[in-house]
Amino acid sequence: MNRKKLTLIATTSVSLLLGATAITAENAISSKIEIRVKEKLPSASGISASIPFIDIPSNIKSDSIKTINIDIDEYTLKGSDRKTSLAISVRDISKAQPNQIGFLEITSTIPASTILSQSEFQDAEIIENALQISVGTGGLGKALLVPQYSNNEIYFQLKSVSVLGSPVPASSLPADIQEEIKSRSARSITVPEGLKILSVSLDSEGLSVKFQGRNVLLDNLAL
Repeated sequence: MNRKKLTLIATTSVSLLLGATAITAENAISSKIEIRVKEKLPSASGISASIPFIDIPSNIKSDSIKTINIDIDEYTLKGSDRKTSLAISVRDISKAQPNQIGFLEITSTIPASTILSQSEFQDAEIIENALQISVGTGGLGKALLVPQYSNNEIYFQLKSVSVLGSPVPASSLPADIQEEIKSRSARSITVPEGLKILSVSLDSEGLSVKFQGRNVLLDNLAL
């Protein structure tokens, strides 16, 4: 066997070994993270954590973990019976206690089925990025509502109305209609300590709330 073939075999073997080692290390770190998440969020189920392979060497050697992505299939929000899925992105989390997170982003999504079943509006359905409801006598009119956030409340706001296919500007409707829609749809929300709400949105998956924060202490985090 010539030298080139021996070199190729040796290089391939080393690459496979390093790859297997990286996978083992990634699995070990991810498993520890999943256990830690379960401790902090005992009602969570379907927890999966991942870290980029490229970050594994620095994660092992340094006193912090560079990047973590965590997905939770179902979690019961604190202080309510509403269930949500969570997508969590973490950067620069210290290994030392107390754990401090340099950057944290959480997207909490309440399923579309829950939004529709708990809606207090007639014939509610999600159309693109809005909630469509029937209005007027016999439900001949259609209104589009979009989610908003203010003063620790998420509510729906009237975007547009159409009657028999003819659009009516929302601005031309009485202000008390907007207030009625807001009061009927408003739900209080607890913002975890150290985080702020970045956006609220609606699509076919459900109602999503995006939280974001910097230099957050893990022990103070409660969803």
